[in-house]
Amino acid sequence: MSMKKFTKKMLAIVAAGAMTMGLAMPAMAAEGTTADTVNNAKEAYISKVYNTEVGKAETFSFTATQITDGDDVIKTAHTVTIPTISFAETDLGTNTKRAKVDCGTFTEAGKYSYTVTENAEAVPAVAKTEYEELIMSKAEYRMDVYVQETTSGLEINKIIVNILKDDKGEEFEEGTGISGKVDIGDSDQNGFKFVNTYVQEAGTGERPDPTNPDTDYTTNGSLNVLKKVVKNVNSEDATAPDSNEEFDFTAEFTFPAGTDQKTLGGVKANGTVIDLTDGKTHTFKLKDKENMKFTELPVGTTIKVTEAAKANYKGSAAVVINNENKAAVVATKFNEEIKVLDKAANTGYKLGQKKNIVDVTNRFNNVPTTGIIMNTLPYVLMVALCAVALFGFVAFKRKKVQK
Repeated sequence: MSMKKFTKKMLAIVAAGAMTMGLAMPAMAAEGTTADTVNNAKEAYISKVYNTEVGKAETFSFTATQITDGDDVIKTAHTVTIPTISFAETDLGTNTKRAKVDCGTFTEAGKYSYTVTENAEAVPAVAKTEYEELIMSKAEYRMDVYVQETTSGLEINKIIVNILKDDKGEEFEEGTGISGKVDIGDSDQNGFKFVNTYVQEAGTGERPDPTNPDTDYTTNGSLNVLKKVVKNVNSEDATAPDSNEEFDFTAEFTFPAGTDQKTLGGVKANGTVIDLTDGKTHTFKLKDKENMKFTELPVGTTIKVTEAAKANYKGSAAVVINNENKAAVVATKFNEEIKVLDKAANTGYKLGQKKNIVDVTNRFNNVPTTGIIMNTLPYVLMVALCAVALFGFVAFKRKKVQK
């Protein structure tokens, strides 16, 4: 067989194989296709997302109210049941649970429509106070259940769910109130969800009395940053530090899921509501014996407190979080910033229900009249000694040459 004929035969085989694969691929894709849980789902699941940093057991319930207005919907009463969803005290942080919607048995074919909302109160109910709140979801959905007649009887053809309002009760599209279909499948992509958050102010105690929070709260609030300046014990200079010297601080807050700076009415610094830069950062100045008391910070807020470097001062900070002493932060030299965070995890500390304090102390070293800062004096002396030694060595060599 010539090479030319062999090549033609091989090409024919390859082409035939490609055609065969092309015919087979659609069948394979169809067999492994993921079910469409947005447009053609035959059952619906509802999700409950619960945020809490203090462990608060709650049970949430839902209502599906049938819509009978309109010519395209079934007006015969038909009840849809949604199971309650519960969380235990051990469910900390952000947790999500799902439950299957029970559509019941239908008596006629057509389109059944429902408005699905969360009931206004959880069990047990939490009364909103100055120090705590259970933020209920105001989300609203429209659920349309399409029922068809089959050889087996009445069956659900598909269920379509559109979101009308978000968790804050705000419409997504002005005028229509409909933003689009959501995934209603039993997976993490489920968008038929309601988000709730239990929030308590840090520092108020295990479970704050609406009129009488923890006794430490009056003094320290949610977080108290204290400041004092002392003379360096290793210094022989008798000059006392200036009591009017100001030190620059930055406090950075990262709020837990479901909360922000306005959740408890607005974060306050020494009693005044402040607007955090980018919703996170506040800068302030403190003198000796002054403090900055923050209030309205939720439990679980992550904090990072930084004192800027200052010439002639060496800083340290004692840290108490949730009434527990944490590792002290100590600068290694003068004129060095100190940053209060959990060095082991390289993250900030989470404010607890009990006392939260950052107590900063700065030691003062006076600048001599020569203009040499005390903590650099040893290095200056070393350079001077080297210069003297070099001068002596050169003089010795010159004298030897002259001889």
